[in-house]
Amino acid sequence: MISENGLNIDRVQRVVEENFPGLWPIVDLGLTTAATLLLADNCNPSAVIFVGGPSSSKTTVVEMFGDHERCYLSDNFTPASFVTHAANVSRDRLAEIDLLPRIRHTLLLTPELAPLFRGKQDDLVQRFAILTRVLDGQGLQTDSGTHGRRGYRGDYLFAWLGCTTPFSPSVWQAMAQLGSRLFFYRVPEQQVTVDDLLRVHEQVPYRERVEFCREVVQPFLTDLFTFYGDVRGVQWDSSNDDRNMKLWLAYLAKLLVATRGVTPLQDFGSTSQMQGERPWRAHAGLFNLARAHALVHGRRQLTMDDFPPVADLTVSSMPDRSRQVFKAMLQNGGTLTVHDAQTALNVDSPQTARAMLQEISKQGVFLFVEDGVGKTAHLRFCTEWEWLVQSSLKHVVEGIGSPIKI
Repeated sequence: MISENGLNIDRVQRVVEENFPGLWPIVDLGLTTAATLLLADNCNPSAVIFVGGPSSSKTTVVEMFGDHERCYLSDNFTPASFVTHAANVSRDRLAEIDLLPRIRHTLLLTPELAPLFRGKQDDLVQRFAILTRVLDGQGLQTDSGTHGRRGYRGDYLFAWLGCTTPFSPSVWQAMAQLGSRLFFYRVPEQQVTVDDLLRVHEQVPYRERVEFCREVVQPFLTDLFTFYGDVRGVQWDSSNDDRNMKLWLAYLAKLLVATRGVTPLQDFGSTSQMQGERPWRAHAGLFNLARAHALVHGRRQLTMDDFPPVADLTVSSMPDRSRQVFKAMLQNGGTLTVHDAQTALNVDSPQTARAMLQEISKQGVFLFVEDGVGKTAHLRFCTEWEWLVQSSLKHVVEGIGSPIKI
């Protein structure tokens, strides 16, 4: 329940860490995503997708939220289900199966989204076009030859936690064409040893540990919405926010949209700058998540305590190659040779690594330098971004990848 000092998040953290060491940052992010519903000025649904291999604990978090009254769990999700045009259902019954009105003002949970990120490019673009509109929070109206126009207009705010396995670069291309509305969190890979497997029979069974966590996560979620006056119950006063935190949100938004930029397919390999989204929406999304994190931790103002989760999410939301290069750049003091890039990008050929660095340099964050014969070609930060090497973001990046014990 609610402690004397506000919401008792410390107990939730303690129980989660006791049962799943290393999993707390992901649970914290789940609670944060749900808490974006509390912000009175939030217009855009927050969508955070956990990305990891099979058995990487991503669905464990979803199970902790599972059957809470504020959540809507869908094990078989497709974008077409938001507003259906099923030919085998009469028009007067379609509203009963539309997903969009059922998830309004709730946390949508989708444990398996891999099919969403698979398929031909045209199919991907069509799916993300629907998601783009839905994630504007203003409803969705569609037309078909079977049922004509159907849909909803108005306030259709929701929050979304999903899970998927890693996906191909073509997915980033499809999302970039429409302006990505999704944030991604890369679930750290767990290195399982023989000793870990031998000890598994000595542990409390997995199902029981999930239940222990559910027994603290779900009551906390109830208290959270009660304490802050339910959906859109918090009028945020930005005048008390830490100025450094506000500056970081602006920089993180610009960094994210730059590194998510892509070269148009017909211009791939050209020397032109990549096309990218404007930073306004990314900034709004990060601002909402930062404020929601503050609310989860009993505060109504931003502090630098809210920096690690949004910084981690920003780096995690970069396309794979950009993220790998960015992390390696910070860890290597701000430069990356072609040889270093081979390791960071896990490619065999130096020519391939060189081509990748040249492509990434079009984002406007990095500069590929070739000083001439006998000198090592390398990637470095553009002048605008050189300060990142000495920033606190480096410490967040170095913290990514801590093991999660299941």
